[in-house]
Amino acid sequence: MTELRYQLILDELKNTLGHVKNEEVEQFENEVRDAKNIFIAGKGRSGYVANSFAMRLNQLGKASHVIGGATTPSIHKGDLFIVISGSGSTEHLRLLADKAKGEDAKVVLITTKPDSKIGEIADTVIELPAGTKYDAEGSEQPLGSLFEQSAQIFLDAVVLDLMEIFN
Repeated sequence: MTELRYQLILDELKNTLGHVKNEEVEQFENEVRDAKNIFIAGKGRSGYVANSFAMRLNQLGKASHVIGGATTPSIHKGDLFIVISGSGSTEHLRLLADKAKGEDAKVVLITTKPDSKIGEIADTVIELPAGTKYDAEGSEQPLGSLFEQSAQIFLDAVVLDLMEIFN
């Protein structure tokens, strides 16, 4: 039984990640490469994905910070703010995106809802068509698990690309 579940999850991930647009990925990777500092935020399980990506970027030698940390500096022009939000409308994250734009930082949204409130603010939107915890249509997994899994694997793939770019 469990083997069938593995295959179900892998099939859902392959389908979701297969819809990511190469142009969006390339633009995102260029923004990461060019940013002076990178700030990342997410709430709940998306926050865990944000922490993981920030750690990987730091391991690559790219200054990155998770919003809300005790030593997180202020965001400025030339910086990049990455928001991971399935709904794209989490109010706290929207306020942070507004503040980042007010400081002339670039904003990237990784989401299932490109036409969301944060999507309207973002310079770049990466759409992962995975559903959210409120709308998981097309997935047999519970509570938006497919979005967080897809975001994690997407960002791990970006890290592999960045390893080549930075070397």
